[in-house]
Amino acid sequence: MIDLLLISIDSLRLDHAGRATDSRVRTPRFDRVSQDFRFYERCFSVSSATRPVHTSLVTGLYPFEHGIQGQQDGRIRQGAARLFGQCRLRGDRVGLFSEAPTIFTGLEFGAPVNALDGDAGMGTEQVSGWLRQAGSDNRCLFLHYWSAHTPYGARDGKAMGETAQLLRSGHLEQVQARYRSAVQDVFENKVAPLLEALDLGQWAVLLFGDHGESWTPDEFYHGSTVRNSVLRVPLYLHVPYSAGPVAGSGDVVSLIDLYATAAAILDLPREDDGFGIDLRHATVADLGRFRMAQIRPGRGMADDEHVVVEPEPDSATLLRWCVFDAEHRLHGENEDWRLEAQWTEEPIADNAVELAAPYLAAREAFYKQSKWCDRPADEPLSTAQEDDLRRRLRALGYL
Repeated sequence: MIDLLLISIDSLRLDHAGRATDSRVRTPRFDRVSQDFRFYERCFSVSSATRPVHTSLVTGLYPFEHGIQGQQDGRIRQGAARLFGQCRLRGDRVGLFSEAPTIFTGLEFGAPVNALDGDAGMGTEQVSGWLRQAGSDNRCLFLHYWSAHTPYGARDGKAMGETAQLLRSGHLEQVQARYRSAVQDVFENKVAPLLEALDLGQWAVLLFGDHGESWTPDEFYHGSTVRNSVLRVPLYLHVPYSAGPVAGSGDVVSLIDLYATAAAILDLPREDDGFGIDLRHATVADLGRFRMAQIRPGRGMADDEHVVVEPEPDSATLLRWCVFDAEHRLHGENEDWRLEAQWTEEPIADNAVELAAPYLAAREAFYKQSKWCDRPADEPLSTAQEDDLRRRLRALGYL
């Protein structure tokens, strides 16, 4: 049986990914070891925040289905699939490691998320130790790298400190230089050595960015919009002895497909009843379907130390969303919308209502066809747990 390695690089923009067209980073070591991986440059995330995206990875559900629509949401809906839980129940060796494990507080992924050392050498040795201990058992390993996340190595360690001040004062190039350095370090000194040490004839690999970065006045980093700057992410897929998926360079794929693809690789039954597809065997019809993304941003307030995100009194109405394919994107906030060209995000003026009709119908169909929207959350967080979640998000720069 094939083993599976899932690698998430937090806040990874498409234009800063190894092997990407016009990439702004140099990653020769990663490029060499991944040269036979399928690389998707038209992959979109399901959200622009860490917690919703990774919950979709584990459950196969869109944020409106699993219930984690923003960073401040605490519990997944009852009955949702847990990829890593399925592996454990079968007897597989499962390891989940994150450089920022507290970001997942309150989210039950089917296995505990352990702390991963942020130092490249120490972290690699930690993962190597887990691999040695796991032996030749069936293995599923998830790694979440945080060091490309804001503030990109700034000395004060604050999202709204030195890095934010550089953005406010127009020093975008300096911020981007720090970001490039952080991203290159992840690819070259963390990911590449691990891939070089693995038997890629035994291991399948899914490597992706969970969301991008904006660096704009209305969204300094991410988590507020569903613009392409935060939704377009790189995706790499390697399956041993596989002829490769049908999807080509012109096809739109989504991170919603990761659960279905991972379950198929691991020969697990799908328990999601979701909208994702197995990318290895996607048909033309599969790849032409509509996709969606959404974020419940809450209200952002900044002080000199933290980004504060608080839900509005009626937080269920605070939803930004888009429904899209390879041609257009219907970009909405609440029930207001505008139609845009997909790749330029330029508004469509001529025949907009007529052209938008199938996208509006697709949005309605997502909600009507989903089996999850009316399910309650797993054991709502207690007041103490909510306070703990807020403290942990605050420590990571979100609250």
